[in-house]
Amino acid sequence: MRRRAALLLALLLASPGAGSAAPGDGTDPALQAEMERLLALRTQDVPVFLAGVRSLEARPPPVTRAQREELQLLRAYRLSLEGRPGEAAAVAQALSDRAEAPALRLAAGSLAVNMLSNIRQFEEALRRLHRLLLEYDAAPAELRDALRSLWVTAAILYQEMGKAELTRHYAERVLEGQPSPRQACLAGYLKARADELAEVAREPDIGVLRGTCDAAGENGVWQGFIDGLEARHLRRLGRLDEAQRHLEARLAVADAVGYPLLAAELHALDAELLLALGDLTRAEAQARAALSRAANAPTSLSAAMAEKVLFEVARQRGDDRAALSHLQAYVTAERALADEARIKDRAVQLVQHEMLQREQAFRLAEARHQAAILKARLARAEARNTLLALLSVLGLLAGAAAWAWSLRRDERRYRALSESDRLTGFANRAHFTRLVGEALLGAAKRGEGIALVGFDLDHFKRINDEHGHLNGDAVLRAVSEAIRALPAAARRRTVGRLGGEEFAVLLEGCSREAALEHAEACRRAIAGLAIPLDGGGEVRISASFGVATLVAGKAGLEGLLAAADRALYRAKHEGRNRVVALGPGELRDAA
Repeated sequence: MRRRAALLLALLLASPGAGSAAPGDGTDPALQAEMERLLALRTQDVPVFLAGVRSLEARPPPVTRAQREELQLLRAYRLSLEGRPGEAAAVAQALSDRAEAPALRLAAGSLAVNMLSNIRQFEEALRRLHRLLLEYDAAPAELRDALRSLWVTAAILYQEMGKAELTRHYAERVLEGQPSPRQACLAGYLKARADELAEVAREPDIGVLRGTCDAAGENGVWQGFIDGLEARHLRRLGRLDEAQRHLEARLAVADAVGYPLLAAELHALDAELLLALGDLTRAEAQARAALSRAANAPTSLSAAMAEKVLFEVARQRGDDRAALSHLQAYVTAERALADEARIKDRAVQLVQHEMLQREQAFRLAEARHQAAILKARLARAEARNTLLALLSVLGLLAGAAAWAWSLRRDERRYRALSESDRLTGFANRAHFTRLVGEALLGAAKRGEGIALVGFDLDHFKRINDEHGHLNGDAVLRAVSEAIRALPAAARRRTVGRLGGEEFAVLLEGCSREAALEHAEACRRAIAGLAIPLDGGGEVRISASFGVATLVAGKAGLEGLLAAADRALYRAKHEGRNRVVALGPGELRDAA
């Protein structure tokens, strides 16, 4: 499942007129009409919306509290459109906490959740979302429209987190009710995205989805998202030429919408399609167009896609210098995306754990309450009932102790999940990087050598493309078992999966010769695998290894990682399925 940058801004969410004021007591009807007009324009004509809100803000404040708060909601939308999500989140959170109208509090809460996600405060976004869902779960009829917008918010946030089931759940809740045309457009798209995230072989009904969004007047941003959805679906079906022609015809529209990251994603997708079709010149042009539109987000998915295309173009043209430069930019972006994915997973696990703790605390308090009731009954009970009542109390206390034990067990389990890769059992990127840093400090104290072996499975993407992701996962498990079966070549060995088909081995107390021998043993073990395929047949694979060694205290964490990366790149460049080590002088340069 491929990660995507967060392009769904909160200004697309709250229902128009969420906090509409009733006439009377100083309400300005002309102002009210203008605010509602601007609210409807926020995704249809962004420049008009921004100019209109600034004009209202320049006037004297409205007389009524309701209209002042509605103007604050428009201000929060303006800040988000101007690329100031932190300020937008602050305004929306304050409004959600103190606004007079429940519908406006709910609309501001939805905006706050999305802006918190936009500034990467995922834990706080999830906490606020869960509070809103609990608070408004049984909302009265007049708030159902705002509640459906909150469900759209939940679907967008969980789509951002890569949680397909929860994305589909909340999108379907919107569609099962009586959604507004705008809500039906957003929820229909998010339901199709959930299928894409889960890699469900279900063809999206693009025609119906476009018709729904056209009926809602959503002819800009959301049509761009649908264009990307359709192009990716055609590519999965192998209809590359059709996907590229469709996307190329829509790029000018995407550029005109005014959302640079959306335009960057579509240009990068077009570059990938052109590269697959063998048109290097146009692929390069579209990749550079994507980078120019993603200039403020150099580690976004769009930037990673574009840099990978430029690397392939340079490699096929034999321009090694340019290939290396683009490869380094691609690796930097991929690492940032992997780190962000880890942060998102940790946020989901942490907030789910907090919810479990609250539920356990509630049940424990309820058990104690029941125990207190039984204890009071004991004082009034006859002597013949004392033993039975005491046993009941002991049973409740035992239940409370069991809940406490369960809580400690869950804490240990979530800690293990946050530090290991679920597929291979190796350390994940964040935990492995932390272990490397600790090993460097220990090596400096002990005065011993340390080695880092990075390796990458050759042409692994081809296995996924030709045999499917389930067989790809089987290959990764077989490789991890083969590496795990080899004897350690050092005082301590730690293996990490850094992402996809990228691995690393940390060897503490290890010489350069021992590290090279261990890397060669790993290479032979992987090359000797014959991995059965689901459906018959078998597949073989090889790996390229880069080895970096140093004497304690001679280089830092970044230098050691960079040296291993450089050696690995050379191994691939020299023909793959081999081990390459940097010399001492090269290691100093890398450091």
